[in-house]
Amino acid sequence: MLSMISARVHVYGVRPRKDQRGFDLISDALPFGRLWYTEIPHAIEYAKFRSRSHDATIRVYDEAGNSSTRSFAVDHMMRRSAFTMKQAT
Repeated sequence: MLSMISARVHVYGVRPRKDQRGFDLISDALPFGRLWYTEIPHAIEYAKFRSRSHDATIRVYDEAGNSSTRSFAVDHMMRRSAFTMKQAT
């Protein structure tokens, strides 16, 4: 039964908008591909909510294109989230 669980990982990117009016949350896992947010934490929370049944990686980019990676995994059996934060090098 456990082998039937998909190992699909959702990958999200949070990038500043070119017009300086907030941030875009971008992913193939989103129904429309891109969402507009005024604050980074709101975009991250939506990505966590959207991926609650999958493992996910969230990359937050600055204006120069540098990123920090925030990863989290969901315990599929217990439905509890375990969060880990790590800096990209």
